[in-house]
Amino acid sequence: MTRIPSPPFEEHPDRFLKCQEAIEDAMASLVASAIGVGWQPEEVAAALVEPADNHMLALLANRDLARDLAVLKR
Repeated sequence: MTRIPSPPFEEHPDRFLKCQEAIEDAMASLVASAIGVGWQPEEVAAALVEPADNHMLALLANRDLARDLAVLKR
């Protein structure tokens, strides 16, 4: 498994870019593995988008739910 470096401090101006760089090798390995067993590069790229989008939507929904529950507890 590819080692992913730890993030810089929270206010680092390039934190988002650093995260992209940190996961780049792991993603390249995943893509190469999928292509290696016969998937087309375009299929692999498209297949990565949907789970990433679903993950973001779930994070946002959970954040909103936690906020709403905190309001109800007041």
